[in-house]
Amino acid sequence: MKKFTLLTFFLFCVSALFSQSQRFIVFEEMTNDDCGPCASQNPGFDALLNANSTKCTSIKYHVNWPGPDPMNQQDPTDVASRVGYYSVSGVPYCAEDGIPPNDPAWYIGAPGSVTQAMIDAEYAVPSPFTMAPNHRISAGNDSIYMTLLLQCTQAVSGALVAQNVVIEKHIHFNSPPGTNGEKDFYNVMKSMRPSAAGTTLPASFQPNDYVLIQTSWKLGTIYDMTQLAAVAFIQNNTSKVVQQAVNSSTTDITMPYNDDLQVMEVDSLVKYTCFGKVAPKVTIRNNGNDAVTSFSVNYKVNDGTVSTFNWNGNLGKLKSTVIQLPEYDFTPVPDGDNVLSVYSTVPNTVADQYPKNDTINMVIPTGPVMVNNGTVYIRTDKAPGETTWEIKNSSGNVLASGGPYTLQQHLYTTPIALDELGCHTFTIYDSGGNGICCTNGSGVYWITNGFGATLIQGQTFGYYEISEFSMDWTTYVDNFVKTSMKVYPNPVQGEAKITFHLLNSEDVQWSLVNATGQVVRTSDEGSFPSGDQSCTLDARNLPAGIYLLKLQAGSQVHICKISVMD
Repeated sequence: MKKFTLLTFFLFCVSALFSQSQRFIVFEEMTNDDCGPCASQNPGFDALLNANSTKCTSIKYHVNWPGPDPMNQQDPTDVASRVGYYSVSGVPYCAEDGIPPNDPAWYIGAPGSVTQAMIDAEYAVPSPFTMAPNHRISAGNDSIYMTLLLQCTQAVSGALVAQNVVIEKHIHFNSPPGTNGEKDFYNVMKSMRPSAAGTTLPASFQPNDYVLIQTSWKLGTIYDMTQLAAVAFIQNNTSKVVQQAVNSSTTDITMPYNDDLQVMEVDSLVKYTCFGKVAPKVTIRNNGNDAVTSFSVNYKVNDGTVSTFNWNGNLGKLKSTVIQLPEYDFTPVPDGDNVLSVYSTVPNTVADQYPKNDTINMVIPTGPVMVNNGTVYIRTDKAPGETTWEIKNSSGNVLASGGPYTLQQHLYTTPIALDELGCHTFTIYDSGGNGICCTNGSGVYWITNGFGATLIQGQTFGYYEISEFSMDWTTYVDNFVKTSMKVYPNPVQGEAKITFHLLNSEDVQWSLVNATGQVVRTSDEGSFPSGDQSCTLDARNLPAGIYLLKLQAGSQVHICKISVMD
């Protein structure tokens, strides 16, 4: 399944905002409950942060050295990622708005050395963003949901990411959990959503562009549910400078427009195409403040005719719907890319107030051409029993298949013999719904032709992934110069003699294919020794025309064109 996801963000114009915004600072600290210097510096540092709550916030990452820490054990992976991100080798460690350039406004070092003057200096540096956050706890108290609106107020570019960090604002232990005597811990990182890599933002923003991110976390170990919240920040991954930060609240976010739809995701259901058919599955979200009761979805491939699907229902604010669009037929570009364009229009029968997020264009490459028999390779993940695959011809008949498998992280090799010309479909399935990478370890699949060239490959998908490819021996014949097979007489009338040379003793079969790709005659000639050999081609009672003769002898494949006469 090929999927293109336009991250849950939007670019938005707020006509009056063309200047930089007030900065809010984030301090990231690495600490540990067995660290003596942490215990001596944290109280003063926390008091300073509390006194400047309108200017700054913090995130505390609990590492697992110099000793074990229960707050590290709850999410060691994300902690390790931030430790590596900043190349931290000792605790306590503190970064003010990321890694600083050569500017005294930024600070990195021991938290005990942070001063009011440093906070004031950084606070005075304008930010190119404003941020509006929201969090809510599920009714069952088992998940936290976060919504973050980013708005650009001055042009900015770079390798920008947005970080959504779930924190527990205050954790109190009746007895110190470690050896340094600390009982109270603040803004402890619980999870980074969707991961420590954050959410990738556009490479450049213009004034008034905006991004909206929605994410969630199924709660792990929480000491006090009332202390759950989130800290969000925007960071440049190249310079590691933080552009803006914010503490979350439970206040609902007001969206910029009342009538605003976003095409969030388009799933074409096929990774490569040669049939020239696509039935897109489209996810559309209502970004407006008003409920949407109707809209249109338009789609086309390349320069084809636009198809329109009219939707009616009731879609509330920030709610999404998945629409299965009717199948669209097109002629694939030879050896090229086909562009599927999907865009929404007229929410509530009026013009979309922010059309910048209405369209997704995705590329569906024309399927590769297999010119001789190939091989399917499957390197399983740690759940091999979930993986199966099959190859079907244009009539839907299964020509080859594999799995489920038994060995973890094992390479399975399956030769495939395809005697039919035309378009074929390769589908790989994962019954667990997580592909073969990376939830259960790293697996991968690929298909090669008889020359060892990779035609199709993949590893990350959901329940299945579909790729189409063509079988075209004509290309093979046109490019195959050194063949030891000959047919005479050619043109053939009745019977002809096939001569060929075998490198080893092999079983020999031949098949005859007509111009439409149908196998019209086959013969199993039995075993032949190595050397020059021959057999008889029976073409009696065949309609006159051009045919392809394919002779298979073990790994040797010989193909040539013949002409049949009445």
